[in-house]
Amino acid sequence: MDLANQQISVNPCLDVNATLGIDEAYLSVVNKYNISITLFSDLLECFMCYGVPTAVLPANKNSTLVIPTKYPLQVFYQANDYLYCQTTYIFKEHGSYGWNISQEDLCSDIYTIREPINSYLPIFVAFMVFTLLWVLFATCRVVIRVVKGKLSPDTVHDDLDRLQEAETSNPVMRTSRVSTRIRSVDTFRGITILLMIFVNNGGGKYVFFNHSAWNGLTVADLVLPWFAWIMGLSITISKRSELRVSNSRGKIILRCLQRAFILTLLGLMLNSIYTKSLKDLRFPGVLQLLAVSYFVCAAIETVFMKAHSQDDLLQFGRFTVLRDILDSWAQWCIILAIATTHTLITFLMPVPDCPNGYLGPGGYHHFGKEVNCTGGAAGYIDRLVFGSHMYNKTHNPVYGTILRHDPEGIMNTISVILVVYMGVHAGKILLLYYQCNARVVRWLLWSGVTGLIAGILCHFDKESGVIPVSKKMMSLSFVLTVSCFAFLLYAILHFFIDYKQYWSGAPFIYAGLNPITLYIGHIITMNLFPWAWKLTHATHWSLLAMNLWTTTLWGVIAYWLYLKDVIISI
Repeated sequence: MDLANQQISVNPCLDVNATLGIDEAYLSVVNKYNISITLFSDLLECFMCYGVPTAVLPANKNSTLVIPTKYPLQVFYQANDYLYCQTTYIFKEHGSYGWNISQEDLCSDIYTIREPINSYLPIFVAFMVFTLLWVLFATCRVVIRVVKGKLSPDTVHDDLDRLQEAETSNPVMRTSRVSTRIRSVDTFRGITILLMIFVNNGGGKYVFFNHSAWNGLTVADLVLPWFAWIMGLSITISKRSELRVSNSRGKIILRCLQRAFILTLLGLMLNSIYTKSLKDLRFPGVLQLLAVSYFVCAAIETVFMKAHSQDDLLQFGRFTVLRDILDSWAQWCIILAIATTHTLITFLMPVPDCPNGYLGPGGYHHFGKEVNCTGGAAGYIDRLVFGSHMYNKTHNPVYGTILRHDPEGIMNTISVILVVYMGVHAGKILLLYYQCNARVVRWLLWSGVTGLIAGILCHFDKESGVIPVSKKMMSLSFVLTVSCFAFLLYAILHFFIDYKQYWSGAPFIYAGLNPITLYIGHIITMNLFPWAWKLTHATHWSLLAMNLWTTTLWGVIAYWLYLKDVIISI
């Protein structure tokens, strides 16, 4: 974090045209020393960081600075070659704060001059509005059904119609492409893709709707691995169906390869939107990551999966309770070998001038000792293989200037294979067990086991574990954590949607029917009207409203495709 770049001017409050931006506040520092002093600061989010110079405060003057409020801030100052008063304070948006510094009172408390705004009020208002709209929509549907049932002229013939239907030997069954799908799967997928659209458009600029600076877990960090997880569950269903109607596993693998190739091509096309020349075209990407992980898991399943019948399940005897694991022992051996190889490369591969097993961001991290070690082995491999054809942003909002690091790079793609296969196994539980309780209990057990292992690896702490939870690195603890939540969420959805049928899955189920179409569409139309527009003075209110509008509009488009029974598959 370089607050020197964020400082607007000395005493910006005296400028009538000065306005605070999102997650900013004023800090007025009164320097009562007879000499100039240097103010240092660093964000509390910055792990093992040393404060960077923020401003030089003139002697016997009041200097007002613009400071960030997204994370708690640590401040201290240097006078007479000594450092004084390291204080951590939670500044809040658009507040005005004061701090008096003097030789007599080396470390006075920071005080509030003007109260901050409630930056989380827009979230509460948005939640209430959407809840009200949902209640209104549900009420209207019930009223319409009741009115149609009572007032329709056809109701006088209900009894006769029932008799005629009973005597009909070949009743007409109306089906559609949507009616043959598993509702909980589409709902899970819809939740993921709509959440992805929301966070990709900014998420109202709230810290928990944006990706973590490096370690940690936010809502935004869940969306991509969740999409990969539910893709894995779909692999189980689709490959089992294909194996039952086809005798050629080779043709199935070729179709998987074709789908992976198309996804990769689409990903490169989307990357080209932000590239001026081919020499800077980013090769990795979200669709590329999904393509590779999909092909690996789909190919493994195609080779080893059995098209089970009910009699085949009896082969496990007394171990039938574990048949979901025993049935796929060969696949698990391969997946665990891939995960082990990834871990060994991460911790044992030598990286020039960097400690083995480094998982940090470089920059200010570890007091700047590993400034050129961003991403450790994973970052080094990507920079070696892709060169300029990778993610080009080198400024981290917390850790300052870092080396290029691609969140969808080679090592991260390998790591996601484990997430996809966790979804594959969830699908096997869905197919092999016919009672809801048997399914839900197993999903919850997998949720508990993956969560416990993840907790042990990260020591149930954000920074101090052996393998911290990091979406940037797709670390093993992160992969297991997101899988834990995925198992839990799907167990809940399956129980309420497929089993109890308390909820139809709407409106998320509609988005889950065409997720890739919505993803590509929202990337192409990002920042284009009517999905978005330029804001003169952006605030949490305006950004949250616009981002929710963008997400809602894509939800409406998904519903329109559903009404037309259009499912665009690759």
